[in-house]
Amino acid sequence: MNESTLAVDTEAAADAFGVLADDSRVDILLALWDEEQSSFEDLRRAAGIDDSGRFNYHLDKLLNRFVQKTDDGYRLTSLGANVVDLLLDARFGLSPPPIDELTSVDCPDCGDRLHVYYEDGDMRLACPSCGAVVHYGFFPPRGRATRTAEETIDAYSRQVWRDVTLAYRGVCPHCSGRMETRIEVDPDWSIAVAAQGRCSDCGAPYSFPIGLHLLAEPAVVSFLADHGTFVDDRRFWELDFVYDDAVSVVSESPPRYRVTITAGAERLEVTLDGQCEIVDIARHLPH
Repeated sequence: MNESTLAVDTEAAADAFGVLADDSRVDILLALWDEEQSSFEDLRRAAGIDDSGRFNYHLDKLLNRFVQKTDDGYRLTSLGANVVDLLLDARFGLSPPPIDELTSVDCPDCGDRLHVYYEDGDMRLACPSCGAVVHYGFFPPRGRATRTAEETIDAYSRQVWRDVTLAYRGVCPHCSGRMETRIEVDPDWSIAVAAQGRCSDCGAPYSFPIGLHLLAEPAVVSFLADHGTFVDDRRFWELDFVYDDAVSVVSESPPRYRVTITAGAERLEVTLDGQCEIVDIARHLPH
């Protein structure tokens, strides 16, 4: 296990989560989320607790950790706001409708069409015929609750574009810690050559095709825009260069990998080293 994952006071964490094991306290946090700052009586009414003594007991359990008392009333601490954000993300007790949509992309393993699936927060680009999983990610149920299937898929694709942009710049999409990325050949999934990232602070892994990693590279974005393709307006799996057919191993020592992006009569060749750093970009114009 990564050392950063061990740097947690498990007793203090268990105590903190134990404080939340009461629905009245969750009601108080949600009421403060709506009001931002509130007096004692206003907060009691917003939380729906009639008995002042009972309300004061539960509020006292939250103080100095999840709720802060100020001269103007009560407000959420940063930790309290994060807890509410998690509650809204997970939408406990609610199950947004699942998604199963056929894409125009062929499975890299068997050639059948991939589907995009969504259920309980999990988004997968996978093959129903052979079971190959080409992409996997998380999209909060909160984001699905008010969107159609089409809108959800579009929003998720934009979220991935943001995440790979962060990872490309060495920022963990999960905790904003430091992320290092390397290229791995034959990883344990359906992509032959992949970018594998891991956060040195929270230990979270992040894996994606090399072509997807390049959606944050200005030269790639500019090249595509010159040909009328805007990466944040397209579902990433619709871009031909994202997957294996566009990737070639140029050299094993030193490791060099090339992604070829074709648009019209032009092509852009991007060469990367083993740490996923770009070492060369060549734009080839038609003769």
